[in-house]
Amino acid sequence: MLELKTLAIHAARNRIRGRSYKRNSLLKPLDFILDELDRCPDPQNPNEIEFVKTSSKGLIFEHVKRVAKGVHEQDIYDYVDLFFDGVLAQAHHRNVNKLLQRERSIRSAYLVYMREELANIFVSKGKAGNADEAMQTMDEAASRENDLEGQEEI
Repeated sequence: MLELKTLAIHAARNRIRGRSYKRNSLLKPLDFILDELDRCPDPQNPNEIEFVKTSSKGLIFEHVKRVAKGVHEQDIYDYVDLFFDGVLAQAHHRNVNKLLQRERSIRSAYLVYMREELANIFVSKGKAGNADEAMQTMDEAASRENDLEGQEEI
């Protein structure tokens, strides 16, 4: 699904994610949208979908603003528009229920696309020699974060 890949690439390039390279952190912006769609009382109503779209922009902006520096509001708005205009409208023909039935697969594919693009960014900035090394660097960073969180709980 090209639309989902485009969304993930936009997110990676514009740091639209949580604070870390952990799975949940990378998926957080997408999860805001999917959760809002899941709670939508009438997904057939265009006004309700527009409301979900607008509320998603606000939720993601507030979250990203708290955890990241230098992320532009317009990039977040573009991210949400890419989701609704591409993933929902083009790939799923505006059928929210069909999209939500595939939520698990969408999240998994998005994560793969996001990690691939992050790896490409690492390589292009000289932080890794190749994509495999970049993936390993991300995994190690996430593992260190998990270790630190475990120590805080003790």
